Amino acid sequence: IVYAYSIKVLANFSDWPKGIISWMVIGFSSFGYLIYIFSKAYESKSKIITLFRKYFAFFVLPQVFMLFYAIYLRINQYDLTMNRYFVVVFGIWLTIISLYFIILKSRSLSFIAASLLVIILIISIGPWSVYSLPLTRQYNRLIANLEKAHILQN
Repeated sequence: IVYAYSIKVLANFSDWPKGIISWMVIGFSSFGYLIYIFSKAYESKSKIITLFRKYFAFFVLPQVFMLFYAIYLRINQYDLTMNRYFVVVFGIWLTIISLYFIILKSRSLSFIAASLLVIILIISIGPWSVYSLPLTRQYNRLIANLEKAHILQN
């Protein structure tokens, strides 16, 4: 369904949907990687599961690129908000996981949880935290727009 919708969107590129791509990709990828984790025990019992585990990361990457383009359009129009920040971070995490499973031969399922933990820690503290970065960007954008309109001076 996600790929059919992506083809529909790409065919009518000028009429980009309003926010639905992000949630579809996040749902598709989250559910897919959850199945990926839990299907490890059944890999030797089914060829379908073996094929799924071998190629799933390849199917995530094109959707992640759709996610990045969709979120780029919204950030370019309205700047970064907390929700958009989470979407960007989740997209980066999906890219890292997918590339990990595509490139490396020895695949550890603990990498999924460990990488998510590291990303959660990174976005929880410091100037790039989920509470600081979007607020700072929105504030700076407001100040710039007010100064440009000559409403705020000095």
